[in-house]
Amino acid sequence: MGKNSIGSTITYFFLGEYFSDALRTTITVVLPIILFFYLGNPEAAKGIGVGALLISLTDLPDNRLNKLKTALSSIIVFFCTTLVVSSILYSQYLTAVIVVIAAFSCSMFAVYGQKLSLIGTMALIVCTFVMGLHPARPLYFSSYIFLGGVWYYVISLIQILIRPYRSLHHAIFECLMSSAVFLNAKAKNYDVDIPLDLQQKEAIKLHIKVNQKHELIRNLLLTDKYAMNPDNPKGQLLLERARLLIDLYEQLNAVHYDYALVRNTLATGPSLKLIANLIELLAKELEELGRHVRSAKAYKGEVATNIEYYQKRLMLLQEMERLNESQRKIVLKVVSNMNDIVRIIEMIRGNERTPEKDLQELSGAISYPLFITGDRFSIKEHLSLKSPIFRFSLRLAICFLFGFLLIWQLEPSKYSYWLFLTLVIVARPKFSITWKRNLQRLKGSLGGIVIGLVMIYFIKNPAVLLSFSVIFLLGFYAFNRLNYTVSVLFITPAVILTLGSYQGHFDHIVHDRILFTVLGCVIAILATYLFPIWDSRQLKEKINKATKDCLQYLKVAIERKENLSENISRMARKDANLSLSALSEAIESASQEPMRKHIDFNALYGVQSTIYQINAIITSIYLSLNHKPEQADPVVVSQIENNLSGVVASPDHSISKLDEMELESDHSTKQKLAHIAVLSMEFSWFNAAFRA
Repeated sequence: MGKNSIGSTITYFFLGEYFSDALRTTITVVLPIILFFYLGNPEAAKGIGVGALLISLTDLPDNRLNKLKTALSSIIVFFCTTLVVSSILYSQYLTAVIVVIAAFSCSMFAVYGQKLSLIGTMALIVCTFVMGLHPARPLYFSSYIFLGGVWYYVISLIQILIRPYRSLHHAIFECLMSSAVFLNAKAKNYDVDIPLDLQQKEAIKLHIKVNQKHELIRNLLLTDKYAMNPDNPKGQLLLERARLLIDLYEQLNAVHYDYALVRNTLATGPSLKLIANLIELLAKELEELGRHVRSAKAYKGEVATNIEYYQKRLMLLQEMERLNESQRKIVLKVVSNMNDIVRIIEMIRGNERTPEKDLQELSGAISYPLFITGDRFSIKEHLSLKSPIFRFSLRLAICFLFGFLLIWQLEPSKYSYWLFLTLVIVARPKFSITWKRNLQRLKGSLGGIVIGLVMIYFIKNPAVLLSFSVIFLLGFYAFNRLNYTVSVLFITPAVILTLGSYQGHFDHIVHDRILFTVLGCVIAILATYLFPIWDSRQLKEKINKATKDCLQYLKVAIERKENLSENISRMARKDANLSLSALSEAIESASQEPMRKHIDFNALYGVQSTIYQINAIITSIYLSLNHKPEQADPVVVSQIENNLSGVVASPDHSISKLDEMELESDHSTKQKLAHIAVLSMEFSWFNAAFRA
C-alpha cells in the first residue's frame, strides 16, 4: 500500500461513519455527566452517563423504523433490568439467583434475532454495572438509566431523520471496497508467481466478506418502507445501486477458468500480464467509485475510461492477432467479462437507471421481502438441549453461578463485577469465537493497563487524566465495530483513569482489572466444554446444504428464463452464495477447535474449493446470453447431481475427463457443464475422503 493509499484510508476513517458516530456518541455520553456533576448531582451524572454509554452499544446501523423499535425495546429492557437488580442488592444470595436467571433469560433473546440478542447481551452488562455501582436509591437510579437511554436515542433518531440513508450509503461504500479487493485477488490468478491453491483460499475468504456486505445492504434497504416506496426517487436510486452491486459481483465471479490451463496456454507473450493489469485498473476504479458513492450525486470518474485502460486493452486486442484459436477464445471471453464490469461501473458512477419499462417489469416481478433474513422464531423450538441457543444460555447461567461462588471465596472487592462483565463479553456460543474473544480481550486489557499506568506516572492532574479518558472513550467507540482488540485497548485506560481520578487507589484498580479479567476468560474457555457447540460436528450438514443449493442454482441456470420467475432465479443465486459462505465459516471455525487433529482438512478444503468453482461456472451459465436449455446434456447433468449428492460412481460410469485444451477453447454451455462434471467428480472424491 502506497503513501497515497494510506493517506486516503486515514482521511476516510476520520471523515467516515465510524469516527463521526464515535464523536457524536462520546459527546452524547459525556455531556450529561459534566452537566450534572457541575450541578452537584453525582447520582444523576453516573446514572444518565451509564445509561447513555451502555444503550449506545445497541445502536447498530439501521433504517428509521427499525431504529425506533430498537430504541423502545432497549430503553424498556434497561429500565426493568436496572430496577429489579438494584432492588435486590441487599441480599447476596437473592442477587445471585436473580442475575443467574437473567443470564439465562437474556441469552435466550437470541431466539428472536440478532437485534434482540444484542439487547439481551447489553441487559446483562447493565446487571453487572448495577452490581458494581450498588445504587442507594433503586427507583431514582433506574429513572436516571431510563433518562440516559432516552437522551441517547433522541440524538440518534434526530440524526437518522436528517440523514436517513447515511448507513446505507456507507454499506454500499464498504461493499464496493470489498469488491475491489476481490477483483484485485482475481488479477492474481493471472500471475504465474502466485500459487493457485493459496489464491483460491484467499478468494473464498473474500467471497464470504462480500456476501456479508450484500446481506447488510439487503437488510438495511429492503426493510425500509420509505426507501422501498416507488414514489421515493432516492430510495429507488439506492435500490438500483444495490441491484447493480449484486450484478457486479456476479460478473466478478462469473468466468471461472481452469487457471492452471490458462497460465500454460498463455504462457508465452504479454497476454497474462496485460489481463492482470486491466483487472487491477478496474479494481482501482471500484475503490475510487467507493469513495464517492456515499452521496446521491453522480460521480464522473476517469479510471475505467482513461487512456491507460484503453491503451492496455488495445494492446491486448492487438496481441490476439498473434494467438492461436484456443488462446484467442480465452482472451475474448476475459475481455467480454471486463466490458460487462465496466458497463456496470459506468451505470453506478453516473447514477444511470434501468429503462423505466424494464424497471417496472423488474419491480413487479421481484418480491423483495423474500430476500430479507427474517428474525421471527418460536421460543418453543429452542427449549431443548438440541438448540444451540438454549445450550449457550444454560452454559452462561452456570458460568455466572460459578462466578458468584468464586468471588464469595475471595477477598471482597467493589470491582468483582468485572468478572461477570468479562464473561458476558467473551463467552460466545462457539469455541473458536470464545477463544478469539479471550485473546483479544487479554491483549487489549494488558496493553490498555500499560497505557493507563504510563499516563498515571507522568500526569498527576485529575482534570487532565479525565480529559484523556474522554479521548480514550472516543477511540473505543471508533474501533468498536472495526477491531475489538483496539477498542479494549482504548476502553481499559479510560476506565482506569476515570475510576482512579474519583476514587484513588490506582494500584488496587489495576490489580482487580487484571485478576477478574483473567478469571473471566479462564471460566469462559473451560465452560465451552459444557454443553459444547462444535462446528466440526456440523460440517457434513453444511456440505449437504451447500451442494443442495448448488444443484438448485444449476437447475435454475440451465432452465429457460421465461419458465422461471425472477424471484426463483435470484433466490437460488442468493442461497447458493450464502450456504457456501456458511460452509466456509464453519470450516474456519472447526480449524480452531480441539478435535481439529481428527479432521482431514486437505479433503475439506478440496470440498470447499470445488463447490466454489462449480458455483462460479453456474453463474457464468446463468449470465450467458447465448445459453439455451437444450444445450444441457441430461446425462451430464444427471452425473453432476449424483456426484454432488454423494453417489460415488464407479470408474466405468464416470464421465471421462475430456481434453482440457479442447474444453477451454469452447465457452458453450456444453463445455461449462463438462467442466462442472469434472469438478463434481473431484468433489465426490474429496467428500468421500473427508467423511471417511
